[in-house]
Amino acid sequence: MDVAKNILKLRYLCAVGGLLEALSKKQAKPRGFRFKPMYFDAGKAEFNARVERLRAERDAADKGQYVPHNFKGAFSKRLQRNNSKTKPAQLYNLRLVVMLSAILIISYLLFQTSLIDQIVKQFLEVFSKKNGLY
Repeated sequence: MDVAKNILKLRYLCAVGGLLEALSKKQAKPRGFRFKPMYFDAGKAEFNARVERLRAERDAADKGQYVPHNFKGAFSKRLQRNNSKTKPAQLYNLRLVVMLSAILIISYLLFQTSLIDQIVKQFLEVFSKKNGLY
């Protein structure tokens, strides 16, 4: 009887342990679909052949000798080219500065003189006469 209880306990523990083990392990990922089609791109093959041919011609012409490059004036030419690209941005910035300065000058004149007071008084007079407040 005692042996039968031990066997039942052992079976129970094995069943629970197997269940826990199955739940605790990560499930294996499927292999997935790894099909890579093989095709021939005639345009690309032609391009690569042409590039290789041109490289071979260039290397044959160089013959491994050093060919000095003329750097004279390259920096100034690059500066002139860069300045031509930024000219519209410079004009935009100049226009912005002129507009802001005009707005500041006009607002300064309006607030420093009694022009605003005169305009408000005239508006109130006209408004009050139209509505019969006088």
